[in-house]
Amino acid sequence: MHISKIHLGVVLLAPVALSTAASAQRSGQSIAIQHGTVVEARSVDLRAEAGKGALVGGLAGYAMSSGRGASRRARNAILGTASGAAGATAGRRTQGMQYTVDTSAGEIVIVSDQSQVAVGDCVAVENAGTGSANIRRASGALCESPEVTAATKQNLQKQAADCVAAKDAVLAADRDEDVAAAIRAARIACDS
Repeated sequence: MHISKIHLGVVLLAPVALSTAASAQRSGQSIAIQHGTVVEARSVDLRAEAGKGALVGGLAGYAMSSGRGASRRARNAILGTASGAAGATAGRRTQGMQYTVDTSAGEIVIVSDQSQVAVGDCVAVENAGTGSANIRRASGALCESPEVTAATKQNLQKQAADCVAAKDAVLAADRDEDVAAAIRAARIACDS
């Protein structure tokens, strides 16, 4: 059965055949990973789009959805990075991108502060069930066939778990220099 379009909620990810589960750094957390091709990309205000039937990704999405006791400094730095200015405030526009990803099971819509993804790119959409997701470029081979070796699955799962752990480290940082270093590390881990 082919589903023509799937819009995923901020917290809920519909299971599909191409998903692979991963154990993240925190015990009991699983990550669903889907691969597909970006068919549409448009600029959006992250705050306005959050909760409108799309996954929210990137660091800004993680900060906005986090109820994990994140330091105010870390949240403001993340949102400031997304808006292009240090110390974003509630009224400031937080710029991001809305991507529509075509998978063999249907379409996924994800809103993210990650802007390096382009129409035509093969991507991985990683959802740890935390209210936030991640989108990253992936090898075109992953969009050609869902069949991968166990070692490849394990590598993909580790990358997704490393991204979640890096985002958690950003939210746990308190000092300005620690926040800046953690944001850089998270971008390296999550934006590939």
